[in-house]
Amino acid sequence: MHKTYLTAMGLGSLLCSPLHASDFLLDPFAHINTTIGASSTDEDALASHAHDPNDEFSLQGIELGFATQYGDHFASFVNYNLFLDLDNKLDGEWEEAFIKLRELPGGFEVRGGRLLNRVTSQNNVHLHGWHFVDANLITARFLGNEGLLTNSAELSWRLPTEHTSMISVAYGDAIAHDHEHGHHEDHDDHHDDDDDDHDEEIHGEEAALADDIITVRWMGQYNHTDFHQFTYGASFMTGDNGYGKSTDIYGLDLQYMWRENGLEPGGKHIRTLVEAVYREFDFASEDGDVSGSAEEWGIHTHIGYGFMDNWELGARYGYIEGVDHVEELPERHRASLALTRSFEFNDYAGGHARLQYNHDHSSEFGGEDSIWLQFQFDFGKGNEIR
Repeated sequence: MHKTYLTAMGLGSLLCSPLHASDFLLDPFAHINTTIGASSTDEDALASHAHDPNDEFSLQGIELGFATQYGDHFASFVNYNLFLDLDNKLDGEWEEAFIKLRELPGGFEVRGGRLLNRVTSQNNVHLHGWHFVDANLITARFLGNEGLLTNSAELSWRLPTEHTSMISVAYGDAIAHDHEHGHHEDHDDHHDDDDDDHDEEIHGEEAALADDIITVRWMGQYNHTDFHQFTYGASFMTGDNGYGKSTDIYGLDLQYMWRENGLEPGGKHIRTLVEAVYREFDFASEDGDVSGSAEEWGIHTHIGYGFMDNWELGARYGYIEGVDHVEELPERHRASLALTRSFEFNDYAGGHARLQYNHDHSSEFGGEDSIWLQFQFDFGKGNEIR
């Protein structure tokens, strides 16, 4: 058994080793995320993001893809995610597939294709890069249950400043998802019998950005010393929502990292993040009899303490204000504790095991508790193109 396991790790490492040919580099990767656990209510009722655990056993994702680089200016990135849907059937989708022109004159770079937009602290971080088993609340609530995934063109400018700083502007449309790996929808029979009541319902999921989306992200990094690093960002998103009206979203985030060994690997570390998001949107019922505007805000904060090599203890808190007169947008709190043990087999294979406890409280379902054990396996160098 142990020998078979090591053989599988070695085979995965071999398949995901970078391939070089002159100025061309092909860098394949694979990431596998699974969770087992239980909640005091239906697990799916607590899942907010499409990749959150939604059953006692969840295959959150098998991410397959590759990055390519050719010369100094051309790069591309492809990421496909396989997962178990709510009916325990294998489903999948392209999460990203874009090309990038980089190191252009004046500090510019261009991306185009299917991409996770550079907004907020988590939106363009893939599942295998999350610090907790599930997504923070504000990502799914304000950006959609898969985050803000669009067909877009993006222009970025690295500012000529002493410290790293970049502004990115993108324009495009959100991806329409034709599968289900988030929540079950509650379709009561009486809705079919009473069309008038159904038409007047305002469903909160339609507040998400859908078409003609413009996103702007300014982010920077300041290294006070080799041991103290600050990363900061501001995000703005605007466009048409599912009601055919407008949605505007604003976000601010600040991260701090302390490393005992500075820029050298290993040693203890402390990682913190605080983030706030505000959204305002116009809405209308299907028949147009009910219309108006609403606003809500949310915060997310977490801290991770690496108390020894390959071990981290994390704590997280998230809050969303909620909108009283719109369905599916309740007030919600979540507090989490997580213990993560990372491991590395060789230069091309590693992963982690993570034990996490959540306490959720919502005006919709009251207080509920969950516990999860996650296993992640990583193959490849992990050099993503962003």
